[in-house]
Amino acid sequence: MYGAERRGSRGYSLLEVIVAVGIFAIGIIGILQFFPPALRASSEASLRGAAALLAQQKAEEIRRDDDQAGSLIEAITFLEEPTGPVTAPFDDRLVYQFHSRSLLSDEPPPPPGTPGVPHVIIRYNPEFRPSADVLYELRFDP
Repeated sequence: MYGAERRGSRGYSLLEVIVAVGIFAIGIIGILQFFPPALRASSEASLRGAAALLAQQKAEEIRRDDDQAGSLIEAITFLEEPTGPVTAPFDDRLVYQFHSRSLLSDEPPPPPGTPGVPHVIIRYNPEFRPSADVLYELRFDP
């Protein structure tokens, strides 16, 4: 009876196990290829959110700190070039600047001596990512 039981029970052969492990490994490798792009996209989205928050904070600070005559906002509206970049206080991957016109649009700059519209421009900190691209821009009116 012992011999009959042994012939009737079936196990997995070595070839079946190797094929199953191979299929499993291919599936895991396929899934793992999606993680790096997803992590980069998540990080980029988080950084863009921080840039939007920074731009709103700086626009509100300018409005709050401006005097009755509006001289601070007026000074920004006459800038021919963006101010020097300042590192964000809560995220050193970002810098902000002020300018009298948009750097993202293709509209021509105002003639020299005429006021523009104040903008807060957010870029990557060159120490974090050496790129001159504008990450976020906010136009704010007085």
